[in-house]
Amino acid sequence: MSTAREIEAKAAEWLVHRDAVPDANQDEFTGWLAADPRHRAAYLRLAAAWGRTAQLRRMVPEGGEIDADLLSVRRESWWRSGGWRPLALAAGILVAALAGIWWDAQESAFRSYRTEIGGLSRIVLADGSTVTLNTDTELRVHFSPNKRELTLVQGEAQFNVAHDTTRPFDVSAGAQLLRAVGTAFDVRLENGRPVQLIVTEGRVAVTGAKPPEDGGAAMVSAGEQAIADALQVKVSHLSSTEVSRRLSWKTGELSFQGEALSDVIAEFNRYNRHKLRVDDPEVAKLQIGGNFQALDVGSFVAAVGRSFDLVAKEAPDGTLMLVARQHSR
Repeated sequence: MSTAREIEAKAAEWLVHRDAVPDANQDEFTGWLAADPRHRAAYLRLAAAWGRTAQLRRMVPEGGEIDADLLSVRRESWWRSGGWRPLALAAGILVAALAGIWWDAQESAFRSYRTEIGGLSRIVLADGSTVTLNTDTELRVHFSPNKRELTLVQGEAQFNVAHDTTRPFDVSAGAQLLRAVGTAFDVRLENGRPVQLIVTEGRVAVTGAKPPEDGGAAMVSAGEQAIADALQVKVSHLSSTEVSRRLSWKTGELSFQGEALSDVIAEFNRYNRHKLRVDDPEVAKLQIGGNFQALDVGSFVAAVGRSFDLVAKEAPDGTLMLVARQHSR
């Protein structure tokens, strides 16, 4: 597995090569880009910095002409003797410096990403990692040469981490710190509730506010979930079917398998501004199963109405109450 430095060096090599001969080795270049998300990210970063050097071409004297004497000193012998090498080296140093400055600025910047209620967003981070943000989610990102630090302020996010052993990938969620090197996992954070973690690839270390090096980390492997609060971390196994069901939100669906109606309503309310409500304790305990579109409240209300003989009534506060038909009169 290539390190970040090796990838950056190869990206620079491709950039120089393609600037000289744009169409050369196209298949090899395309294959290199597709081999690892970090390859494309590194190449695009350097290409952007390279493009900024085009501004130097506009630095000519007033009138747009250059003194011919500057170019008249035996150009051919100068080229053959290698006189071009110092200038080429200087140009290379300049491009590298510009790329480094641009890279550091991008990597060191604090960035915030947010989705509104009902929103769904996929972002690609500077290291090639990808994050999918669920409804009403806020994520803050800070990368440095030694660390990749992210904070899930609220909501839910699914992380697919680019492998880089030189820079840990840390996600803070509430009082918990989750550390991964190259893996995929889902984190959910809601006010007043424990942090929920589902790992789909690799392993994630879960600990409190201190880094995992303190020895207090719980290791969560692929196919497992962790429920973590201020006192403990509970790890349990999940079937592949259950993992798919729990992550169905990525395709805009909500999947239930015997959950109480009150819990199902709470889940729908995460995705919709028009809120549902149930006050009757007996109705609240009804068990719900099936797959529903997260944003299609009307179809859900109609389905549970047919199955359990419920009707929807609008409350004075604008919420939609689900009540038993015999009590609705």
